Amino acid sequence: MPRNPLLTETTAENMLKILTGKDYEQAVKLHDWAEKEGLKIEPRTGALSYKIQYSTTKPKRSLFTIECNEKRWKVKANLYHFSQYSETESISDAVKQAITSTRTCTGCNSRCIKGSRFHLDGKEYFTCIGSGHYFEGMGNPDWELLAQLLDHEKNIIAI
Repeated sequence: MPRNPLLTETTAENMLKILTGKDYEQAVKLHDWAEKEGLKIEPRTGALSYKIQYSTTKPKRSLFTIECNEKRWKVKANLYHFSQYSETESISDAVKQAITSTRTCTGCNSRCIKGSRFHLDGKEYFTCIGSGHYFEGMGNPDWELLAQLLDHEKNIIAI
């Protein structure tokens, strides 16, 4: 697949500049939070989009990835321990939809570490850890809620 000629940036800050308006503002808020929290930031250029991975360092775990190009952006969040903090926040419909639409774990291969089990609105879910939860097209309160969930996850991972 040919590389997108618009994707020439090498730093995360410059990669985010491909976004505009509220999309840019929200992405920068997440990026700034990650910097403040001391997460490792790894920018990469794919064939069709930039991918900026944000990870904890001890232990090394990917917390979230921002994927963006000139048309859209989304966040892949790895909320492995969602069941431990899902009750602490009031989860909006947009965030619930993103979390519950993650594919169900089927133990896809011999190295699969199995899924993440949690309850939401009285229903049990068993989502694939490898897939992550994708968030896009949300309003400001939903992005702020996602940042709170990521903070809960980071604090659990760092224990």
